[in-house]
Amino acid sequence: MEKAFDRIEWSFLIKVLRRFGFTDDFIDLIDACVRENHFSLLVNGSSTPFFTATRGLRQGDLLSPTLFILVEEVLSRSLTRAINQGLIRPYYSKRGCPIISHSLFADDAILFLNGCETSIRGLMSIISRYERAAGQLVNARRGLTRFSRGHLPFDYLGCPIFLGRRRIHYFDALVGKLRKKLVGWKLQLLSPGGRIQLIRHVLMSMPLHLLAVHEVPDTILQTIRRICTSFLWDGQLEGPRRQRRVSWEKACRPTDEGGLGIRRPQDVLNMLQKKLVWRMRTTPSVLGSFVLAKYGEWARQPTDIKGVKRWVDCQRHWLEMVPLIRWRVGRGAISAWYDTWLEDTPLACFTTFTSS
Repeated sequence: MEKAFDRIEWSFLIKVLRRFGFTDDFIDLIDACVRENHFSLLVNGSSTPFFTATRGLRQGDLLSPTLFILVEEVLSRSLTRAINQGLIRPYYSKRGCPIISHSLFADDAILFLNGCETSIRGLMSIISRYERAAGQLVNARRGLTRFSRGHLPFDYLGCPIFLGRRRIHYFDALVGKLRKKLVGWKLQLLSPGGRIQLIRHVLMSMPLHLLAVHEVPDTILQTIRRICTSFLWDGQLEGPRRQRRVSWEKACRPTDEGGLGIRRPQDVLNMLQKKLVWRMRTTPSVLGSFVLAKYGEWARQPTDIKGVKRWVDCQRHWLEMVPLIRWRVGRGAISAWYDTWLEDTPLACFTTFTSS
């Protein structure tokens, strides 16, 4: 969208708030916060008289993103209703998979649909009505109605996107960032305590985003460990190796157990991957449901040959977590037969039925 925040029609915003069920007092308060704003321009060092706006939301206001999301929800629900009514054909509709028709992030939108004429006409009709009602305008200069031709692998949001086996050179950029960070420090002037703090809070924080997404190869993890140990004991990135006063295993113990409080890269990887699997298992989401429908349940063999290695890794982490999980029945969202909620064993393991 072009100038998305600046084009919001106030009358449309009020109607959206009213349809969402907000009280009149709350709507009047929001209306006053949006309308009663005065602006002044600085021209050649002199400020102009104050004037008021007729539409739009102030960028930088903590309330503006929430109000914009509520307005954008109209477009989201319009697309979903058009697909349910058959006016737009979805791009991917495998049996059992939820339909992903669009993805919205702030003022950017990605729409997924079949390229037939009926779908295109239905989409343009929805966008046109949304523009007239909300005051929005599609940025034709930045908008694309196709996918540009690309090549794998490539980086997206700091993570390599590839197909097939994980190769070491896909993650060379991470190692390069760690080395570059060390080069910028005056290594010889740092005390051992200062090096420990930099390892704990800087070096070991840089790979977190990548480790939360990918099952990084052990070779890369070993390289990260060597970089940290060389920096800790030798005070340099490369050079002659000095005698290690404490083993790496002891250095990675908590401080109350006699260690230095440094986290092992392998432990961080296992923790973040298990967190990802846990969120996929317990937090309802469209993308999580899509993955489960594509590859099958956690305890079953994958049903789709593409991307099987990544799903097998997720299954392995889940099976490692199962013996440590105790479920609370609550609203009945768990399986009373297969999940562990009574003692230490699921009912399916120690209860058998025989026909008479």
